[in-house]
Amino acid sequence: MLNKKTKAIAVGVMLPTLMFSGQLMATTNDELSVKIKMLESQLMQLQQLVTEQGQKQQEIATVVTKKADSPVSGSKFTYGGFVKFDAMQSDYSGGERASAGIGDDILVPSTIPVGGRDGATRFDTSVKTSRFWFKTTTPSDVGNIRTHFELDMLTADGDERISNSSHSRMRHAYVAWDYEEESSLLLGQTWSTFMSTAVLPEAADFIGPTSGVIFNRQSQIRWSHGFEGGGKIHLALENPSTGLIDGGGGISGSNFDDNSVPDVVARYDGSVGKLSYSIAALARQITYDTGTQDEDKFGAAFSLSGKYVFGNGDDLKLQLNHGNLGRYIALQAFRDAAVEADGDLDLLEVTGGFVAYRHFWAPRWRSTFSYAMSSADNSNDVASTNTEEISNYGVNLFYSPTKKLSFGVELFKAERELENGDDDSLQRLQFTGKYVF
Repeated sequence: MLNKKTKAIAVGVMLPTLMFSGQLMATTNDELSVKIKMLESQLMQLQQLVTEQGQKQQEIATVVTKKADSPVSGSKFTYGGFVKFDAMQSDYSGGERASAGIGDDILVPSTIPVGGRDGATRFDTSVKTSRFWFKTTTPSDVGNIRTHFELDMLTADGDERISNSSHSRMRHAYVAWDYEEESSLLLGQTWSTFMSTAVLPEAADFIGPTSGVIFNRQSQIRWSHGFEGGGKIHLALENPSTGLIDGGGGISGSNFDDNSVPDVVARYDGSVGKLSYSIAALARQITYDTGTQDEDKFGAAFSLSGKYVFGNGDDLKLQLNHGNLGRYIALQAFRDAAVEADGDLDLLEVTGGFVAYRHFWAPRWRSTFSYAMSSADNSNDVASTNTEEISNYGVNLFYSPTKKLSFGVELFKAERELENGDDDSLQRLQFTGKYVF
């Protein structure tokens, strides 16, 4: 039996012959019989060819399906990021800013000049906070395996003379194994487990409530587990580092990498109605070794963060932090301890936090009002020029013509007070445009 496709081919082959019917009539019966047999043979060959082609296509489809089901070729690749332009006018009340400092691009409280005779006003633009990331998710017989790489250009190198070039820097690089639906193991560099990213408010500045927020990225090993009734716990061992100031021991403004144990972090994320919250605890070794003297002590800290969403869509975000925080808070505006005259360590306690309220004026218009501060209980013998207290407060207005495109303007004032009571401020007006892709 000839299938439909073969019959169609036969018609296509016979049609030209039938068009010359006059010639066919002139042929003898024997000649016609020979030609019919030849046509039948050709049709059989065509049918065999069609069958073989169909089998090959089926084999190819089977191979493709097997490859798609394999762990490697089944990886899902995604990418994204944003382009962000910033223009800012900065007024320094305490003198000239640091030359080519990162404080030109973002708020860094410890770089605010204090005690200068004359103020200074400077204008800068930048795209350094733009970023790019890509992720992979690979299914396997033991759960999904995820990777994440992320870069931005927020470095202090480059110049503003000709090319305005800046090197890229690594923000995140980790692999996570989701061995169960609500459980995972992460290895690599990402946000510290002590930090709650859920409470970071919308701001034109890189961070916003910098003076009181926990903000830190570092390499770590983190285990996370979600509970059936809700809530999630995170336990981590993270990279340690110690920062010290001089309390009479002759060591000032130094960072040491002499720790023998990692920082230990635990965090619990939960929610009650429209309130989501995080409770985090930190235990860490604070140590130094100069070759001629060394000392170590153990410090601790805690952080409480929360976000409440109102019925109209407005939200309130807040955070309270206390303990031996060091580099974990306010971009290391404070150190971990002071080295006393006898070489002992006097641990510094820092208390800080922030509150931020966001209001939607209309579906595409919104503002955030925020206040942040931190204060250190410094050793009695530290230099009077060490930072004792920092704060910043401000207001912004954002407009989004479409979901991924935003324009914003922000006015904030940041203050820095030294141990001797001297204080000065930075007042900044900033415009930003941002497109998320």
